[in-house]
This record gives sequence, structure tokens and C-alpha cells, in this order.
Amino acid sequence: MGELTVIRWGFHAAVGLTAAAALLLTGCGEEGDGGKPGKSEGGDPSAAPSPTASEAAATGAPAFDLPSDVEVSIEGFVGSNATEKEALHATTYAIKAVLEAQVKGDGGTGNFERYWAGSQGAAFADTIDDFGKSKTITGSFRYYRPVIKVTGKTTAGVTYCEDQRKAYAKNRKSGKVARTTPSLDDFSKWSLGLAKSTSGDWQVIRYAYTERAKTCQTG
Repeated sequence: MGELTVIRWGFHAAVGLTAAAALLLTGCGEEGDGGKPGKSEGGDPSAAPSPTASEAAATGAPAFDLPSDVEVSIEGFVGSNATEKEALHATTYAIKAVLEAQVKGDGGTGNFERYWAGSQGAAFADTIDDFGKSKTITGSFRYYRPVIKVTGKTTAGVTYCEDQRKAYAKNRKSGKVARTTPSLDDFSKWSLGLAKSTSGDWQVIRYAYTERAKTCQTG
């Protein structure tokens, strides 16, 4: 896996991880290597809108504060047993937590700290803070082709694709959108290492990121 570099809308520049090879997830399956792809079918509950604040309070699920100009599509994060379902559902929360933090320009949001942990989570939060000083995000973000491999009672690896063809950086003060032409640069692949905390939440404890991922490219 190559070094983590700049996403087209400028967010992941200098994540601060010096040895990308150290981030490879020993328990994270890829398509065809024993991992189990999620189903990309209609009616995926992970693609449903975030719960309202009252619903979240009643169920313990997080509520995400995303503006109307940020759309999120999450496909196939369903799992085939209870553990897979829990870990994949938490992955969708981790994804939304990143977007919410980017919108706010704050890596210290309650949702981000709930679902991203450890030294890599802290470095990620610092990068969000730096990005948020001058930029925010807008557009449509799509996440798909999840593959999960459960490695223990409280550990799992997840990979998934991201499509940013309709996602852009926006100047926080002027509101000017930095539009780009769709290309392979818009497709990326994430690899996450998850562990269940003592509070019962599945958290991202390590991650790696690959740009220009041809295996994620769609028409």
C-alpha cells in the first residue's frame, strides 16, 4: 500500500503517518481473499438517513449534523451475522463522523472521538483541524463494496471504496467550490482495523488509504 497522499479536495494531505506499510491490516480481507463482500442491494439500512437527536437518545445511535449540500450514499454495509453487522454498522458511523468533522472543521467532535481512537485517530483529528481552518466540503460522497473479515470476538478488518467524483472542497469563508473533472483520482480504497471498546462501541484503531484505486473505479 503506497503512502497516504492528497485527496482531490485536499483533505488527506500530510496525514502524518510515516510508514504506510505498517498500516496494512493483518486481518482485513480483500475481494477474493476470503473476505465476504457486502450486498449492494436496494433497501440497505446503512444508507438510511441519520437518526434525529431524539431517536439517537432513545437507541444510543449517534446523530450526525450534516448540511443539506453534503450527501452521503453508503451501499452494502449489512453483514451476514451479528458481529459483522455490528462492525459494519459502526464503520458507517465512522465514515459519517469524518464527514461531520470536516464540515465543522473540528477533529474533536463527539462522534469522531467515539469512532476513531488511538494515536492514528489523534493524528487524523489534527489533519481535520488543519483542513478546517480554511476549507470545508460539499457535494456527494459514495461508499461501497465493503469487505469484512472478523479476526476475533472484538476485532475485525474492513475495506471499502470511496467515490468522490461529485465531492469538492469549499472555501470556508468565501463559499467558493473547487470543482474538479471526474477521473481515476476520485476513486480510493480504505482499509480499517476495528476493535470493540469497553463501552461496547466498535472503533477504528488503525487505517490505511490508497488513492487512484482502479479496483474501485465505476462508470
